[in-house]
Amino acid sequence: MKKKKKKKKDTAAEDDDFAAKLKQLEVEDKEEVTEEVAADDGDMDVGTGIWSHDETKTINYSLLLNRFFSQLSQKNPDHALSGTRSYKIPPPQCMREGNRKTVFANIADICKRMKRSEEHVTAYLFAELGTNGSVDGSRRLVIKGRFQQKQIENVVRKYIIEYVTCKTCKSPDTELNKGENRLYFITCNNCGSRRSVTAIKTGFTAQVGKRKKMVA
Repeated sequence: MKKKKKKKKDTAAEDDDFAAKLKQLEVEDKEEVTEEVAADDGDMDVGTGIWSHDETKTINYSLLLNRFFSQLSQKNPDHALSGTRSYKIPPPQCMREGNRKTVFANIADICKRMKRSEEHVTAYLFAELGTNGSVDGSRRLVIKGRFQQKQIENVVRKYIIEYVTCKTCKSPDTELNKGENRLYFITCNNCGSRRSVTAIKTGFTAQVGKRKKMVA
């Protein structure tokens, strides 16, 4: 019984640690956006640059949304964070399979919670790790190569920041859709903002079957 309790505590600690690191990435990302806006467009709280009353320059939609949510978080922080409270992503469950493979056991569950296709997340993982792999009958991702769980966690966190989280209101309630010119766009269901995302660099592809033909 004691061992089970300890395992439960360890799992909870891992969840909290993963969530804390993800939150820190969101804070760093938000600080970068704020600094960029302040440097280029003045201070919206003080009213300098494009935010001054006598400025005639048109303010784009994304900056207006940034200002709105900045004011909202100051005046009513509970309401501003309402879109992210129920958002919980479990940390990746990884294990070794032999000496040359790593199994990402709960990728299907993570993708479901992020509302992203397993194919898109898998392509990102392969590109970032510089490898390839396959999905087994239990929908586990079998990755070629030996990788630590922390490495997989870092890639998943980067994916969430780049392809899930809204840059404007920080809500994870977004949709990823293919738009014009083969570009992908993230649309936020919380604030309505839309942004394009960088294409995933194609990772290594398996040559199974082709080698036999080449050798023959």
